[in-house]
Amino acid sequence: MSNISYIQVIAPKYSLDPALVATIVQVESGGNRFAHRYESAYEYLWNLSHNVPYRVRPADRTRDNAPADFPSPGGAETADTEWIDQQASWGLMQVMGAVAREQGFTGFLTGLTDPLAGLHHGCQLLAKRRDRYLKSDGWAGVVASYNGGAPYRTLTGTLRDQSYVDKVCLTGGAGIASLFTA
Repeated sequence: MSNISYIQVIAPKYSLDPALVATIVQVESGGNRFAHRYESAYEYLWNLSHNVPYRVRPADRTRDNAPADFPSPGGAETADTEWIDQQASWGLMQVMGAVAREQGFTGFLTGLTDPLAGLHHGCQLLAKRRDRYLKSDGWAGVVASYNGGAPYRTLTGTLRDQSYVDKVCLTGGAGIASLFTA
């Protein structure tokens, strides 16, 4: 199946416009299902032992290995690998490993490069952001929150992730841009 075929199957399950999902895929990964990016400053990790957020201490923010209290998922995956992999984005929609863990993904995080798994978790996140922010912040806020966690505003009132929103609008063309002006 092509990426578009996968998107046409997964997006409607979350009541998402396949064109918007395809645009986010293009912006996030250029359509490369194996896209992977480590973000060492990413601070939101997931504690698999207690199924709660793991609070990264300031002294641990740039570690290349896990602190002693960071749990391993078990099996062949070490705590050090999990530490790095949760701070990486994966697959077509570049879902952060920690976000996938929070949403219940239990396999090796490299599994997010499977188009169905990556799109499922990316669409699940986008739908959650839509449900939380669409009414108050519109689609621009939803898309900004997909990229940055929430539709944070600067002191001037613009979205902190406005350049990302603009890129999605530009990449998606008139059909996607109309979502942001409706």
